[in-house]
Amino acid sequence: MLMNRVLFFILYSLLPLFIIAQGTEVQPKVVKKKNMAFEFNAGYNLPLGKYQSVDGSDKKSGYAGSGWMAQVTFDWMGSHNIGLAIQYTFQKNSYQDAAKTVSPIGVHDSSFFLGPGSWSNNYLMFGPVFIKSFGKIEVDAKLLLGIIFASGTTFTTTNASNKQNDANIGTGFAYGISAGVGYKCSDQVTLNFNLNLLGGWPGKSKEYSSQIIGYEVYKDPATGIAYQKPVYSAPVEYSIKKVITTLNPSIGLTYHF
Repeated sequence: MLMNRVLFFILYSLLPLFIIAQGTEVQPKVVKKKNMAFEFNAGYNLPLGKYQSVDGSDKKSGYAGSGWMAQVTFDWMGSHNIGLAIQYTFQKNSYQDAAKTVSPIGVHDSSFFLGPGSWSNNYLMFGPVFIKSFGKIEVDAKLLLGIIFASGTTFTTTNASNKQNDANIGTGFAYGISAGVGYKCSDQVTLNFNLNLLGGWPGKSKEYSSQIIGYEVYKDPATGIAYQKPVYSAPVEYSIKKVITTLNPSIGLTYHF
């Protein structure tokens, strides 16, 4: 009888512990879906078409040699592995040797030439992106549209009034088409290889109004009185249009979060 009472007392004392254990049962860990990514790529820059042409009779020739590029991309992923990408790209291309004896379209200075020098192109684009993983392999593709800001001596113009050469920036529509494949080092980090086609149509229109460039002595034939007469420069308008096309193989990292 005493043994039964002791056993009952022990079980009664342990009852709260069983209740707590049931309430603190380990729940399965929920893995948060990573729907954003940050990419960095750098690589080679190969000019194509009119961008690399040295045809002096074609005003759209770019005289660009090979160069380098770097870009950063932010991806926001939605459903079905499709999302929106925002990308900034910088390109640098030195001029070919032929540019050392070519005067820019808008320059009227016989001692000023395109080269030595370089193109500096800045792209800001956005558009759809596709990213999908197959085990450790990750593939992605993008189709981007936006704007290009291009600078270099090719957009230089001469102010007819003071004979100074002014540096300008060409702007225009830009596009980017890319495909990449990567190896997933972890759930967050992917080492990737990317190949993209970048291009744009930068242009610059600039007008110089008529300005006083000096004075000359004028003698009135009727009165014989001489006085200073202002001399004006002729108004000048420039329109420079270029075509940029480049093929860019690159390597980089993608960070998913």
